[in-house]
Amino acid sequence: MNDFVFILVLIVVGALLGGGTNLVAIRMLFRPYRAWHIGKWRVPFTPGLIPKRREEIAVKLGALVEDHLITPEGMQVRLKDGILFSEVEKRLQQGVSELLVEDVTLDDWLSEHLQKKDQLKQLRASVELGIQTTVKEWASDYKHRPLEEFIPVEWRFQAEKYVPLIANTITSKGAEYLGSEEGLKQLEQLMVGYLRSKGSMSSMFGRVATRFSLAAVISRELVLFLQKKETTALIEELIRNELADALKKPPSEFIEEDRMDYYIDKITTAVIGKTPLISEWNQPLKAWSGRYEELLTKTIIPQVMATASLILSRYLETIMKRLGIKQMVEREINAFPLRRLEEILLMIASKELKMIAVLGGLIGGLVGLVQGLLVVFVL
Repeated sequence: MNDFVFILVLIVVGALLGGGTNLVAIRMLFRPYRAWHIGKWRVPFTPGLIPKRREEIAVKLGALVEDHLITPEGMQVRLKDGILFSEVEKRLQQGVSELLVEDVTLDDWLSEHLQKKDQLKQLRASVELGIQTTVKEWASDYKHRPLEEFIPVEWRFQAEKYVPLIANTITSKGAEYLGSEEGLKQLEQLMVGYLRSKGSMSSMFGRVATRFSLAAVISRELVLFLQKKETTALIEELIRNELADALKKPPSEFIEEDRMDYYIDKITTAVIGKTPLISEWNQPLKAWSGRYEELLTKTIIPQVMATASLILSRYLETIMKRLGIKQMVEREINAFPLRRLEEILLMIASKELKMIAVLGGLIGGLVGLVQGLLVVFVL
């Protein structure tokens, strides 16, 4: 009986020592977090393994992640399957569609989401200033140069192409007006007024001319004159001559110097007023953005994503090197609280660590049994 109790005590002591040793070893992976000192002497095995080797572990993990886990080759494969960009494109299209039905102005939306108050007003002012500066520089460079030096040839061809039409319009509309009752009446009034202004004899002649309807005779002759092809050709030639003379003159002969700024402001206002988005962004989005939805969702966003995919694929290796994944992992591991890291690892491997402690206890108990048997039966 005494031998049995002796062997049992050895088994229990061995199990406690084996299991306890493993538990201490597990704890010494993390504890203590800092080195212990007695005077100037550092206590052995302090700090724990992971705190002591923390920087080395961070370097090794950073190299592991950069060289074997998150690699350019792996990212290329991920990009080629198209899932990432398809999902991003889908989310962008959904976000744009939701944005375009908002009952807020674009400026208000930017102010709310990006804290950019009056950003669009500043942009509009910058655009206006840019247009005004450009137009003023252009006017300063060209105001004393003949128009024919800088007006595009296509414009001149277009203007000359309309000369026959203008001449025909002048003759046809002039003949039509002079042949009408209103035109005849106007011509008669002009004749009478002219003759009266020349004295009594001319006034008497005017009354006679009115009675015999001299205005009607002159009107018919003028109509016949305007209906002749020669008249149209003459007017056409006059217009061409005037156009040629005008092209030889500088803009300064058509626009007074003190009126230049006024016209530049008018041009700027007209351009801004006709420019898409700039002329509309002070209105609620849902009032004007609908006509841009298909352009944005079906054309611009897919093109942007396709271009981004191409650029990212081409420069992925360079981008990943610039990101510094290795340094990023090192920095995060070194900054991560040791207590929290211990909790996470123990939580993940709690079952396995318990089994290690139990295994240590079993081995210790087995050693105690062997020792007890040797003592009892051999010694």
